[in-house]
Amino acid sequence: MEKIVLGPAMGELDDGTEPAMSVGVATECAAGLDVSLSGLIHPDGSPIEQARRIFEIIEEIIEDDLDGDLTDITLLRFYVRDDALTTELRQQLHELRRDLFDYPDFPAATMIGVSRLVDEDAALEIEVEAVIPDGEWEKTVITPDE
Repeated sequence: MEKIVLGPAMGELDDGTEPAMSVGVATECAAGLDVSLSGLIHPDGSPIEQARRIFEIIEEIIEDDLDGDLTDITLLRFYVRDDALTTELRQQLHELRRDLFDYPDFPAATMIGVSRLVDEDAALEIEVEAVIPDGEWEKTVITPDE
């Protein structure tokens, strides 16, 4: 079984040392790769500009490094600084996800308000879980009875 370590010790902590973490880890499972990406930030620009850049980075990792695509993402966790977590930003993030994911391939998603993030200029941090299959997905879509 294979374990792929993505970007170990990338970045720099406040004291100038490298962090004891990786950008992500992918492990071989019976039908492909199980991927977990650490919370990613990009502290430049408005909160929605930060989110767009983070998704560009996520897409690069999933597509270029792991031969998957965004439809392989199963879970997103958004950690949004309380002072940035407005109704407008929530709507913009939903619109961004609609641009990135086609119905019905929306990943599960959680948005959590937090008092602060590691970088004071970061408005949000996004964590990702994905499964990249060896073959094609067999999809079932279940919608609530109306």
